[in-house]
Amino acid sequence: MLELNISLLIKSFGLVIEYIGVIAVIISVFMALIQLPNKKYTRDDVRAEFARNLIFGLDFIIAADILLVTVANNLTEVLQLGGIVIIRVLLAYSLRKEIFWLKKK
Repeated sequence: MLELNISLLIKSFGLVIEYIGVIAVIISVFMALIQLPNKKYTRDDVRAEFARNLIFGLDFIIAADILLVTVANNLTEVLQLGGIVIIRVLLAYSLRKEIFWLKKK
């Protein structure tokens, strides 16, 4: 019974953290769309800021995935979450490379 309650608590925290990450990504999109037509920002500035904000949101989503894998019920769930985490980590890595490339311009 205690294990079930702890599992539900961890799953709930994981989902809340995942939603925070999704909200951060959505806000990032709107911020970029607002900045894009503004003459004060170059396109590369907007892209770099957008990438940084996406990484911020992805970090929350990856943290949520790590929590959710701790309460996975079977190997299939673990493998699915592991695959998702790998894809998200690679995406965050490529965004960091993009930011580095934009700074060098």
